[in-house]
Amino acid sequence: MLEISRIYLSTGVLLAVLTLIFHMIAVGYPRWKIYEHRRNPSETLFVGLFHRCENQLLTVVSDTNKIYSICDENKYLPSKKNMSTIINKLKPNEVQRLCNIAGNPYRCDYSSVNKGLISSTIITACSISFAIILIYSHLLLNQFKYKTHLVIAMTTILFLFLAFIFLLITLILLGSTMSYDLFEYRYNLNYRLAERKQRNLTNGLEQTIRQTVASDYDIRLDWSAGLEIISLVLSSFTLVTQILYVFSTYRNRIG
Repeated sequence: MLEISRIYLSTGVLLAVLTLIFHMIAVGYPRWKIYEHRRNPSETLFVGLFHRCENQLLTVVSDTNKIYSICDENKYLPSKKNMSTIINKLKPNEVQRLCNIAGNPYRCDYSSVNKGLISSTIITACSISFAIILIYSHLLLNQFKYKTHLVIAMTTILFLFLAFIFLLITLILLGSTMSYDLFEYRYNLNYRLAERKQRNLTNGLEQTIRQTVASDYDIRLDWSAGLEIISLVLSSFTLVTQILYVFSTYRNRIG
């Protein structure tokens, strides 16, 4: 039975490490969402937690154009600050690009949606890291100290459950805000709606933009989100191995 317990621990460490690796790769790359323009590839936009990348058509030589991906921080103009003087002079798709200018004075920040996603991924990474340390600590302790092993195992399960929950929250939040960055970056939707409400104007702006987006863009999850889904699955398997380890250790103690 002690050998079986070690198998659970070894498997748990391996799965937890893989979970953390996939999670960190997903967090580091701006490929969570892709807004692919159906007719104009230079309008395609890639969005991650910290950066967004948009295709731009650049002239290589006099008669040759090539599409390059240009990345900037995924930040937006402050929503509570009155910037109507500047905004009204620009087209909607140019407003948020003010944040892409190096050294801009606008104090751009991540959106509330992105802050939620970032917080959730940080909690997940910390929880998995603590779980890896705790699982590995079993291999360093005397295998007959059952009470100590049980306490550590229960704490590990708590961290793994926390990681699973926040991975799930991340994916739910991501799925429920799929169009958010496109609406804000290309159409500056929230600011335009707020401005019309202040003027007591009602129109079909939001509906018009939604119809335009549905017609022009193919919106889907990109490969970083796929890695996060894999992390969720691996974390659930890791959790199962540690639950099995607890039962195995308890049987060793009473047997």
